[in-house]
Amino acid sequence: MTLENSRVASKRLLGIDIFRGIAAYGVVLIHGLGEIPRTENSLFISNSFVVLCVPFFLITSFYFTRKSISLNDTKNYLNNRSQRILIPYFLWTLIYLLARFIGSLIGNQESFNRLISDPINIIFFGAAGVQLYFLPLLFCGNLIVIPVIKMFQKIQSILLVLICFFFSIYLFYLMVTTGNDFALGEGIAFKQIIDISSFANTWLFHLIRFILVVLAWIIKCMPYIIFIIIIQDYPVQRLLSNCIDIGHKREYKWIVLFLVPLGIFAILNLNLYFLNLFVPYISFLYAIFISEIISRHSLISLIAKKMGYFSFGIYLIHALITAGFLPIVIKLYPQIMTYQLSTPMLIISSGVIFFISLTITYLISLNKTAARILLAI
Repeated sequence: MTLENSRVASKRLLGIDIFRGIAAYGVVLIHGLGEIPRTENSLFISNSFVVLCVPFFLITSFYFTRKSISLNDTKNYLNNRSQRILIPYFLWTLIYLLARFIGSLIGNQESFNRLISDPINIIFFGAAGVQLYFLPLLFCGNLIVIPVIKMFQKIQSILLVLICFFFSIYLFYLMVTTGNDFALGEGIAFKQIIDISSFANTWLFHLIRFILVVLAWIIKCMPYIIFIIIIQDYPVQRLLSNCIDIGHKREYKWIVLFLVPLGIFAILNLNLYFLNLFVPYISFLYAIFISEIISRHSLISLIAKKMGYFSFGIYLIHALITAGFLPIVIKLYPQIMTYQLSTPMLIISSGVIFFISLTITYLISLNKTAARILLAI
């Protein structure tokens, strides 16, 4: 028996939808108002979301991708992934380039000139928008899912799979802590290990640059892929089902029981990055745990479904507001760059951006063609 065939997965996993909405808001809060500095408390809140948002989106994507692979042959799967990821990626790249060009006419033209001087970064690494790198990262992860699944299908030992899982986490931890992770904006990885300055801006430079970024993305995705294989193919899913059955008896008690330790874990270990690597995994299991509980409350269920449905659009759209209009604000009120965003202002501003993004996403979703090519829904 797998999770897909169990009673847990027979219904929509509303807990995952709720966390998608939380992660979407977290991404908005992380990016905030772009270059405007923040107070120490505001940075602490932002960093608390950093350990959750993108990792949770990746785990969720691989969870449903695994099911898609089992229902389609490889060719159909790759065709579907290409359409749902690459088409929105290139369209939003064009949209963000246009927005940043308009902003440069009023604001910082040097920043736009620096951006377009690196077309490799724009085309392959999502440099046009601060959040667009997630799409090529996701596509890279979706490509390696197939060989990874086939490889682990030959491994019958849960102990060996767990060893691979923790080793992949540690490998990613080393990459990050040594400064060799993908550098957002620069479009490069492993810059602390390999000195490629001697042949910069040559075809060899760009080839090595591309290979190293893909390698960094594979290292980043691998723990999440193995995690999904573990909870779908091994006895972990039976334990999860039993926990959910227990949670049904006193739902509010169990929601608090699992949520409070998760929050404490994230806060107390914020500076211990290796421990924080486990936050998205715990959050994903917790999201599955509360799914059945949420389904028994119609209003919460409706909100959860909408959050899950619109979260990807919010993620794609939110930076357009700051990318297109922040230069205008800075031009009109240059003193704003001397301010620091306090915690209340950060929460309020990110909330406003979140709901504006939600509204735009909803309007786009009303047109089926626009929803398909821009939002992949």
